[in-house]
Amino acid sequence: MEGGDISSDGELNISSVMEARSSTDAQNLYLCGLITVLPVQRKTLKEGAKHYGASYKYRIRALVGENTKEFNVCRKAFIAIHGISKKKVEILVSSLKETGYTPQDKRGKHTNHLNKLSLETLSLVRQHINSFKGRGSHYSLKDSTKIYLSEELNVKKNAYNKISYESYRQVFCRDFNISFGYPRTDTYSACNEFTVKIKNLESEKLENTENLQISMEIKRLTTENTLHKKKAEMFYSRKKMAKKNSRKNSNTEAICMDFAKNLQVPNIPTNDIYYKRQLSVYAFNVHVLSTSGSYFYVYSECEGKKGSDDVCSLLHNFIYSHLDPEVKHLKIFCDSCSGQQKNFTFFRVLHNLVNNEKRLESVVVTFPIRGHSYMECDKNFGLVNQKSRAEVPEDWLQILEDARHSPTPFNVINVNHILFRSWTKFLDNSYPKKSPFPSRPIREINIQRRALLQYRTTYNGAWESALLQGEDRKSSRLPVCHLKDNEFRLPEYSYEGQLTISAEKFRDIQHLKKCCSREAHEFFANLPHQ
Repeated sequence: MEGGDISSDGELNISSVMEARSSTDAQNLYLCGLITVLPVQRKTLKEGAKHYGASYKYRIRALVGENTKEFNVCRKAFIAIHGISKKKVEILVSSLKETGYTPQDKRGKHTNHLNKLSLETLSLVRQHINSFKGRGSHYSLKDSTKIYLSEELNVKKNAYNKISYESYRQVFCRDFNISFGYPRTDTYSACNEFTVKIKNLESEKLENTENLQISMEIKRLTTENTLHKKKAEMFYSRKKMAKKNSRKNSNTEAICMDFAKNLQVPNIPTNDIYYKRQLSVYAFNVHVLSTSGSYFYVYSECEGKKGSDDVCSLLHNFIYSHLDPEVKHLKIFCDSCSGQQKNFTFFRVLHNLVNNEKRLESVVVTFPIRGHSYMECDKNFGLVNQKSRAEVPEDWLQILEDARHSPTPFNVINVNHILFRSWTKFLDNSYPKKSPFPSRPIREINIQRRALLQYRTTYNGAWESALLQGEDRKSSRLPVCHLKDNEFRLPEYSYEGQLTISAEKFRDIQHLKKCCSREAHEFFANLPHQ
């Protein structure tokens, strides 16, 4: 309905034509078409009376049947029906009385702004920004136009020297979707393989348009690539749902865990570090999805390793020391590294935690599609400046503590070799030594208060079961102390003392310590070595 404000039964329409007309000039033109300026027919002769130069007639349009008709209304009704102000009407009638034309909107059309950028300058600025070579994110499962530039750049470094920094920043932020800091690049070979094959086939198709086999192959590869990404997206959907549930239920929690990239000490600005071996520092991150709290277990290679026993020890410590005691149902999201968590030792530790230690009632572990394991742990470590100066492992503890301020700083825990336990050897007494099922294809495992462990190889497939503790495995052989409630026996220590480093690495570190402080000299001199 063009201009209709009243329906055929006399009721006001909810949607006004004023909203349909986007520009101010279009609204003014419509409203002025409903106002008629009339000369004053009778003037008062009273002394001091105010004389008006004209009188005004107001109308509205309504749909009656299939025809649009106009009805005379008072000024107050005209204002209320169109949802405009009294000042707006005064401006319109004043312009009609003085000029006979609709007023024009002149906002933003002034020419007295001396510092306004010309169209030519804006074009040069946009060309300058477009000249930077960036790349997209492999982990963006949905279509995104965001481009990433090197982390070494920033807006100030990139600024066009012919205009001010603030003007350049406004164009950069308003007209472009660019961020600094490259996303993770460890893309799965399948994604790259699909892309390359499809591009090659499309090139062949241009040369041979009548070959139907090429079109069929392109369609097949496109379908497989879409299916691969849908499977990857399912992992993130599960994680998102677990995060919502953990915020609603106090007895449920969801965590992500992963090792960060190895840090090095001494990490100093000298060319020698490119040719000399350094001491590795490991950082194991556990991120609590419900609160966004994050815990970093930090230790050097002299205190522990990164195997399955080490991961189980760190997770066991987190559950008993930092997980809310009310939590009885835990969901874990981690990558599919077979040497760390996707192995039979890890599964047995969780089963022992539920059935023997009885700390939890259920545990569900979800593994992602390979190459699509970007989680909150990776975001957390992305906040850490890996180029910071660190002479000894304690320096990295402080750097991690200062890396995040919102919503809370990282909880950094300094770990020594006493924390690590020999879980594999310990559980061989009460569980099978060899896994009764292949662990590589598993996508989810579900552990509850029973001898069976459930697993499945697809996110929505049927659950399969494996018996971990049968009738022949009596309770007397279980690694649990039944004399008192809530007590259990821990495995023996994994390491009798600090681990040694190779003689070659020790020699390289002694060469590098010359650029460090006296405290670092003492630390490196006492490193255990072969």
